Amino acid sequence: MANSKRLFGVVRRKLLRRSQSRITIIRSSAPETTQEEIAAVKIQSFFRGHLARRAFKALKSLVKLQAVARGVLVRRQARIALHCMHALARLQVRVRARQLLSH
Repeated sequence: MANSKRLFGVVRRKLLRRSQSRITIIRSSAPETTQEEIAAVKIQSFFRGHLARRAFKALKSLVKLQAVARGVLVRRQARIALHCMHALARLQVRVRARQLLSH
């Protein structure tokens, strides 16, 4: 409990140094927080952290899936472009051959 009060004091002082005009400190009517309240806050923060990690993991896997799908699409586009370039090269060879034969 003493550590949390000290930490809160440090954070409050840092915030007050940054911007005096924007910070409003709301004081609780209870002079001290109970052990139950501190335990509840810790449980809530751990649970929120758990949810955030789970969401981040899902987001990371979704990004990997998108990368795989985009990689497949890019490879398909590259294959089509290469096929078209090859066809144009073959056409160019035919045209030049006709030009040589007609002269």
